[in-house]
Amino acid sequence: MNKTYLSLALVMATLSGSLAAQTLVTVNGTKIDSSEIDLQVKNLQTQSNGQVQDNPQLRQSLLQGTVTRTLVAQEARRLKLDQSAEFKQVSDQALAQAKKEGADKAKSFKHDWAVYQNELLLQAFLANVAAQNPVTEADTQKAYNEISSYYKGSDEVQLGEIITRTTADADKAIADLKAKKSFKTVAAQYSLAPQAKENGGIATDYVPLKDLQQNAPAIYNAVSSLKKGQYTAQPVQGENGVAAVFYINDKRAIKIPSYQEMAPGLTRDMQAARVDAAIQPLYQKAKIEPSN
Repeated sequence: MNKTYLSLALVMATLSGSLAAQTLVTVNGTKIDSSEIDLQVKNLQTQSNGQVQDNPQLRQSLLQGTVTRTLVAQEARRLKLDQSAEFKQVSDQALAQAKKEGADKAKSFKHDWAVYQNELLLQAFLANVAAQNPVTEADTQKAYNEISSYYKGSDEVQLGEIITRTTADADKAIADLKAKKSFKTVAAQYSLAPQAKENGGIATDYVPLKDLQQNAPAIYNAVSSLKKGQYTAQPVQGENGVAAVFYINDKRAIKIPSYQEMAPGLTRDMQAARVDAAIQPLYQKAKIEPSN
């Protein structure tokens, strides 16, 4: 899938901004045209009142999503999900309503109806995955127990950070902190982060130390033993030569939400993971050909 994604990225980099509609990629014989991506971009911009900006990254993301939906629609048809009584009923009702309103006379109806059918196929595929591999109460309870056990007895911190271009600047910030200047004042003076002048470099959210240990071990090693009000005595080296100073604005024991609070989200996450697992083989078997 990664190779396919790279190929799609190259396609979008080459064709972004092209005025002429052309085939971007073929998915098991089904062509995806640049006009389809153009329409999706236009719809997003309309829905966002112009807040969404057209750029190669957006088009790449939309193309990737269109490829996925195409694969899912093809698989749904292979499984004959479009032949179920429920699918036919919903489809027939929608078509009857479109004809009643005269929407079937519109020039774009053929395209709009194809999009609608693919959306129905997507929903049918999702329902089929849920039926074939449902998330049970026991699954959700097990996931909750694992999370509860993992975080039990651990702390979360509200971090402040000063990001500097050089280690020398980080050393100057540390010297000012040692001179009893407030962290917010020092962050506003030295940090490269634009928001530092507004929030004093202090994050709004708390982050579990367990998450830092797993995802950002260098930061975890620097701050895990610090108490509230303390800061890193040495700069923490980052990528591209930047350095950072971290500060513990607050530190508290993690309060694990109840099972009832977490269960809906856990169930959704596990079902989404099962859908992803069902889609992965479709990519592996697919013949996806970017245009030359």
